[in-house]
Amino acid sequence: MAVDVTAFSALARAEFMQGKLAVDSRPMPIAYDSFVTTIASDSRVETHSYMSQIPRLREFKGYSPGTRLVSTPWTVPNLPYRAGPLIVTKDDLDDGKTQGYMTAVNYLPKQAQKDISAKILTTLAGGTTNLCFDGTAMFADSHTIGSGDNLMTADHSGNDWVTHKIIAIITDCPLKPVIFQDREPLSGLLTDADTPQAALLREYQYWADCRFGVACAAWMSAIHVTITDTPSLSELDTLLTNVFNRFRTFTMPKANDLDDTTYVHEGWVPDAGNLTILSSLQLTTLLDKMRTTDLIASGTSGAVVNNQFQNKFTLIPTSALGA
Repeated sequence: MAVDVTAFSALARAEFMQGKLAVDSRPMPIAYDSFVTTIASDSRVETHSYMSQIPRLREFKGYSPGTRLVSTPWTVPNLPYRAGPLIVTKDDLDDGKTQGYMTAVNYLPKQAQKDISAKILTTLAGGTTNLCFDGTAMFADSHTIGSGDNLMTADHSGNDWVTHKIIAIITDCPLKPVIFQDREPLSGLLTDADTPQAALLREYQYWADCRFGVACAAWMSAIHVTITDTPSLSELDTLLTNVFNRFRTFTMPKANDLDDTTYVHEGWVPDAGNLTILSSLQLTTLLDKMRTTDLIASGTSGAVVNNQFQNKFTLIPTSALGA
């Protein structure tokens, strides 16, 4: 039976809203909340200030020298994004062929949520060139605020010429590696179905819009590692040990020469609740074994040891770091 385009548009909006209700309360998966700072935004561009050189606690002896905080601003633009358009032909409406369109319209909000997640991961994965709050690349050998090298490499004995990448993230630090600005949430379903142009073309477009900003933020909460040749579990154990020890070397600027050095992650001990590892796809199986296995081989002698990293991290595979 033929379906009038006005009636179809009403049904499509209702179908879209059903799909949208499931994602309205959360623009990204809950697993990402631990390493993304989400803020409401009300302008085209947001300017953020990071206050460095926080003074340490000192014994009061009648006088305490004041500290002039250094404000380091950086800007993050909000950009427009569109889900769709889906093109519906007049011929299909005249022939009553609408079920496939309804399924696609219902899924549009879920796809938009997935694409926001992908944008977050690709922004962080591009941190070897994407700048963070201090004006340096997110992952670099040195930074202008604080001290630390969070760009690592590793070469293993597999000699299979496969390159893997991981990003290790400490998630219980208030300084998160990614910032997400929620400027305009996903709109309702929009259409050009009532325009002369759509009638001329005998096809109708349906879409939804949103606007947000994503940027790398605090470098000291994440480490990027490029791995040459696929590691064994024993080599992966050594690699993770080196990464975690590297975290503990990161320091913040002193507010006063009398202050002790502030080590950002001095008391940190990894567990699944405070550590997330993003992984290129082909390394996922090995990392999952490292996450779940009781015993691993030690060297080439055949001996086994307790796996110190069992249940010590959350794993997120992502093509943003490669296949």
